[in-house]
Amino acid sequence: MFSILKFIYAHQKYKSIKIKIDSKYLNAIVADTFIKTLIGLMFRKKLGENECMLFLFKNKGTHSIWMKNMLFNIDIIWLDKDKKIIEYLENVPKCTGFNCKTYGISSDSKYFIEFNSGFIKKNKINNRTKIIF
Repeated sequence: MFSILKFIYAHQKYKSIKIKIDSKYLNAIVADTFIKTLIGLMFRKKLGENECMLFLFKNKGTHSIWMKNMLFNIDIIWLDKDKKIIEYLENVPKCTGFNCKTYGISSDSKYFIEFNSGFIKKNKINNRTKIIF
């Protein structure tokens, strides 16, 4: 199954948009289809220093992240429909084994963003941080 996912990942076309987090601008790789949100950052070796992945969902819900085939640790921010931070996790561990953990929150979210590990701490992100895209 995972070789199929890797094949599908290799054939996806991703768009990129600028997002603003407080006064910092980042290039966000957009995951806006079921397949792109399923694959997320799987198989990527890294994100650039000023890169992140923005997940856009059609409906709000309890969206979670599966760390299967992740090659690096990440920070994650969940946002509500108004793009306000609901919750965040830091240094979520990669998983290249078979029993990979899923991370989620109990509140409904409409978006989430994945960053290189350490982004939240380095940029002093908190629930009052403004995010614009």
